[in-house]
Amino acid sequence: MLRTVLALGALSALAAPALAQEEPGSVYFQIDSCASYQLPGEPVWETACLTHDNWSIFLHSSEHGSAIAYAYNGSERTGFYTPPRTLLFGGYHSTMEWRRTSDGAYATIHRYVSEGPSMDADPNGGPDSGLDERQDHLVITALNPDSFERVACPLYVVDASQIADANDAARILADTFAPGHVCDESEPFVFTDMGEVYATVEAYDMEMEAEQGGADEASTQPPKSRP
Repeated sequence: MLRTVLALGALSALAAPALAQEEPGSVYFQIDSCASYQLPGEPVWETACLTHDNWSIFLHSSEHGSAIAYAYNGSERTGFYTPPRTLLFGGYHSTMEWRRTSDGAYATIHRYVSEGPSMDADPNGGPDSGLDERQDHLVITALNPDSFERVACPLYVVDASQIADANDAARILADTFAPGHVCDESEPFVFTDMGEVYATVEAYDMEMEAEQGGADEASTQPPKSRP
């Protein structure tokens, strides 16, 4: 509960200059200013950007979607990630949010917008052809520049089409779970309700408090595939 209250309180400080504060804050990056080129022999465009704190991002984009990968200070880039979606077309938004302190960035929050008919729609039309729709997801990526195996990985996805305060939810999750997160191969859990966000944070706080005093060097990993 305490961490949730603190996280909500930190949101009011976002208007202050992010680089000048010790508390978590946000800086932003515009992808549309980066260089793009078409991959040889493929209907795919790659975009490469040098962003904040020696981080680089790479996007592969086509008509039906896009995927993102990360690298730190010239490291090997991670695998490409696209959030789960059910609509035929989509892509990442041109603006990325980077959560950071004066020590550097520890997470990104990136909106993925899907549009068009369902992937299961009847291509020949008719009553099952589906209508054009839109879905918004916020992808929270944990950044771990000290890792020798994987410097970044998708941590959580927030369904912004179902959660009215999706930006607040994404920041709470990023600030709670991303710092020090050790990446693995599990799929990120998709949150569809704000109550799930609060319950996950509070359960994690209770577990961490229970370990205080008797814990050794091992620390509890935040929940990943399920809340």
